[in-house]
Amino acid sequence: MARKNRVTDHPVYQDHELALRLADKYHTPLYVFDEPTIRTNAQEIISAIAYRPFHPRYACKALTIGAILRIVREEGFWIDASSMNEVDRAILAGFKPSEIYYTGEGATLPIYQRLVERGILVNCTSIDQISLLGRAGGVRCSVRLNPGEGDGANNRTNTGGPSSKHGIYFTQIDEVKKVTTDNGIKVVGVHSHIGSGTDLSRWLFIKDKTLEMAKQFPDLEIVNLGGGFPVIYNDENDGGMPLEEWGRALSKSMEEFSRELGRKIELQIEPGRFLVASSGVLLAEVQAVKATDPDENSTGYNFAIVNTGLNHNIRPSLYGAYHPIRFAPRDGVPRADKKPYVIAGYLCESGDVFTVDKAGVLVPRYLPEVQLGDVMVMGGIGAYSHSMKSEYNSMNLPASVLIEESGYTRVIERRGTLHDLMRREVEAYDDTAT
Repeated sequence: MARKNRVTDHPVYQDHELALRLADKYHTPLYVFDEPTIRTNAQEIISAIAYRPFHPRYACKALTIGAILRIVREEGFWIDASSMNEVDRAILAGFKPSEIYYTGEGATLPIYQRLVERGILVNCTSIDQISLLGRAGGVRCSVRLNPGEGDGANNRTNTGGPSSKHGIYFTQIDEVKKVTTDNGIKVVGVHSHIGSGTDLSRWLFIKDKTLEMAKQFPDLEIVNLGGGFPVIYNDENDGGMPLEEWGRALSKSMEEFSRELGRKIELQIEPGRFLVASSGVLLAEVQAVKATDPDENSTGYNFAIVNTGLNHNIRPSLYGAYHPIRFAPRDGVPRADKKPYVIAGYLCESGDVFTVDKAGVLVPRYLPEVQLGDVMVMGGIGAYSHSMKSEYNSMNLPASVLIEESGYTRVIERRGTLHDLMRREVEAYDDTAT
């Protein structure tokens, strides 16, 4: 039976004693990433695809810490970058410019000139970007096409269809051809990505639409089919991507596609969440337990307040995303009786709540009794939590720790300080600052 990519399999989520030790050693709040999980996820993607040439990319916006980028590089992945700083961070982590693919919704002439000078392939997401690339001296590009359909939990995670800002709409391919010809640019790549959490049938359906669109470009060298593989955040949902079946179907399609065109077309994909979501947990300490009484208009709630918040994982507040949560008892004594708890953060913000549905309605979790000082372990933090963190309420950013394959733990990003918070502000008024 194929392995399920479950966020609850993280070693710290499974081991209360380990959670307490890490919290005591490195203090909370704390991000903890597991190296073996990332390597396993990466290896499963590569081993599923028999077709060659094949180059998987890591959509590094999911988690961009240098130590994580180096692990991904060692596993044979290239990079999909969404900003110039992501490009530079990838190069610092050891990636070659030829291994970086740039997909950004915004664009400026200086950025495109830098990308062209470095030999980085630009994936244009609008007609305007194609013209701008021509002004920057670009002669090759990829184009991101919106196939007219998408997927995802809601419009905030759906990256295809009429409601999505991403890509050039599929009805505008003739205009793409005209603008690229006018600017002396060859379209060597076609890219599509429809959203996160896509199931197999939907993924393969969009794959077929993308290959049909790609046939219209005579200089085609690359087809990039994006990512979007589901990760299991809630154990009650037994979803997940059947990678072996996916790999067989995709490899067969690419062989047939290459035969039809009379040459080998390079296959690329760009998972982000799949590689790293299950590799991360967030540790925090219970700082208050309190309750509200019911009245004629509403029910009462039990609140557990922890020393982290939407500044360290914005996904519940932003998307109504589900993250599994458990508590390691500080006294080490298991507690059998369960109560409904709303888990909330420490920010001065009403929306700073982790247990909500997609409409923002409070959804208490039935958990063993929570006490002051217990350590919360929140799973599924590896993707789009650390990378979307903020300093709201002037809170210091957490440290990040990596559990290496040997089991040794080390800090890969130090905890923030007041100096970090104020450095840019102070330097703005310091004429001697460099």
